[in-house]
Amino acid sequence: MAEAKITYRAKDPTKCPLCGHQFYHEVMHTGGGRMNAANLSDELHRGYNPSQKYGAVYPLLYPVVVCPQCWYAAYPKHFMVPGSMSKDMISTLQKKSDERKKMIRPLFDHVDFKRDRTLAEGISSYVLAAACYDEFPKTLSPSFYRGLSFLRAGWLARDINTVQPNEHYDYMAEIFLRKASFFYYEVLIRQEEGSETLEDVTHYGPDIDTNFGFDGVLYLIGVLQLKYGGERNSAKRAAILKSAQTTVSKIVGFGEFSKGKPSVLLDLGRELYNAIKKELQALG
Repeated sequence: MAEAKITYRAKDPTKCPLCGHQFYHEVMHTGGGRMNAANLSDELHRGYNPSQKYGAVYPLLYPVVVCPQCWYAAYPKHFMVPGSMSKDMISTLQKKSDERKKMIRPLFDHVDFKRDRTLAEGISSYVLAAACYDEFPKTLSPSFYRGLSFLRAGWLARDINTVQPNEHYDYMAEIFLRKASFFYYEVLIRQEEGSETLEDVTHYGPDIDTNFGFDGVLYLIGVLQLKYGGERNSAKRAAILKSAQTTVSKIVGFGEFSKGKPSVLLDLGRELYNAIKKELQALG
């Protein structure tokens, strides 16, 4: 009996713009009962139920393109961006190849982007992408893509913690989600300052099967700050949460204001608004 395949290799090779290495990116098959969708979480993450034929499937393992030679990583639309990669940017990313590899070593004993991806490669791909986007021009919305990458890395770290408990992957997930809360908040700040725009973003996600647009970003700022915001000073935390509450209120307006918005986002937004209100009351 033929093995049930979850992925395949792209027909055409991808050439790394940094080191020139050619490789075939791994892509997930669609259909055939591979993706047995479960509920949407309060972080707008879609879970998938294992199937008898394919077992556990993790669609988030594959979106980031990673050069298996130098470990340069980015989302497909940015992996090769003619005209946007300055000589200085290319030079910096080239020089940081060893640094990228050293960054992953404390996380996993063995990562190999030449093999079919496991949870280790999936998580690593997002950590690498977050590092690479730090060098991207402001016109390509680097803060957003860094936040998205850490958010997805956190979700996958939870998945690996379920498969391999007692290995401190829950702590890894917490770290990534705290980083995601920081960068999503930075998105709003940099938007208001005009130092970065979101004009380049076409798919906000945050998951692969959803696109909640900028409203989704506003919602995530609130939920991530509530759950993972790292500010220990109660007065500063209260100020951040008040700002997040105001942000969330822009989603959950009533009447004409809420027309056309996904009902799931409106429902979750109202629950979040009340949860932040309760937290603020506790903070005094």
